[in-house]
Amino acid sequence: MVGIISHIRDVTLLRRFAMGLGLLLLAGCGEKVFYLGEAGTDAGRGLSAVGPEPPLQLLWQRKMDGPPIGGVLFAGSLALQLTTSPSLHAFDRYSGSSLGKQGYDEALCGPGVLSGKMLFLGELGDEAGLRALDRRTLAERWRQRGVFCRTPVVRGDTLVAAGEDSALWALDATKGSQLWRTVLDGRMRVGPALSGDLVYVGTAKGTLVALEMASGQQRWSVELGEALRSRPLALGSKLWVATASGRIVALRADTGAVIWERGLGSLLTQGLALGAGVLVAGCVDRYFYGLDAETGEVRWSFATEGVVRSSPVVTAQTVYCASSDGHLYALELASGRMLWKYRLDGPVLTPVTLGEGVIGVATEERTLYVFGRR
Repeated sequence: MVGIISHIRDVTLLRRFAMGLGLLLLAGCGEKVFYLGEAGTDAGRGLSAVGPEPPLQLLWQRKMDGPPIGGVLFAGSLALQLTTSPSLHAFDRYSGSSLGKQGYDEALCGPGVLSGKMLFLGELGDEAGLRALDRRTLAERWRQRGVFCRTPVVRGDTLVAAGEDSALWALDATKGSQLWRTVLDGRMRVGPALSGDLVYVGTAKGTLVALEMASGQQRWSVELGEALRSRPLALGSKLWVATASGRIVALRADTGAVIWERGLGSLLTQGLALGAGVLVAGCVDRYFYGLDAETGEVRWSFATEGVVRSSPVVTAQTVYCASSDGHLYALELASGRMLWKYRLDGPVLTPVTLGEGVIGVATEERTLYVFGRR
């Protein structure tokens, strides 16, 4: 009964929003990222999520007014997708029925982030800033002035965001008040990641930095020799990053000491995924790779028929990934063996995302697909 009431409330409020509450949703610049999950999860850990296992069925597909920006965001009964139109589309996650569309004026170059009841979006223009909106009413809770061109991360009541002023900000996610601000030596090329008591972020100069979550003080830094390509991914005692030349580097999370490096030779996807000891990355050479997370050994590779720019996601057993060849694939996580595929209506450049029991993917032909098990 609680779930039904929540669903009705979401639908009602989104219909009000579609009728025009006069609120503009403004998103800022940054890299396209994989789904971060609900409040309380550690962003940057790339862990297996609760998702359906193949074979899947197409639950619904809907046309939008522009190609996607980032992956679809699942929150309760809602599926939210930003487009280059620019607009924000809201759908019923279960049926695909449209709950409304909000257009806005500022140019977009990055997705928003959902965490619990909050939607965080960056804004460009004369009054650039990071906005926090109540996802149910779209009322603005707070706003931090500045240009935030990388996707922020949230844990509990703390939001961490990378500013174009080379500063990493920690803000109270509920009130927007500043907790700390640390200026780094160089602009940040990827968004921050959280794990344990540390925040990890990389700069354009190739420096990977670990800061204390509580204070923003630097714990360690290491020079990787080139800019980071992926948001750091951390689990337990280890940390993995991809660099601009196609290297994947594993480091000790507490000290930054390099454990192993593996060159894959081409530009990698901006999101890495990790499950059951297998680290998965896509590559513009048209392959997805599964590496042994402990040693860096390439366990398997899977060839697609198009350049890979869409970041993969994993469940406990399966890798879901897409390519510019217009297919969504399900691969066995342990071996890379193809278990299932589906022909979409066009290339996929944005991340595949997981919701509870569903998989979402959007094509450059302006179509959003949601798959699951009936």
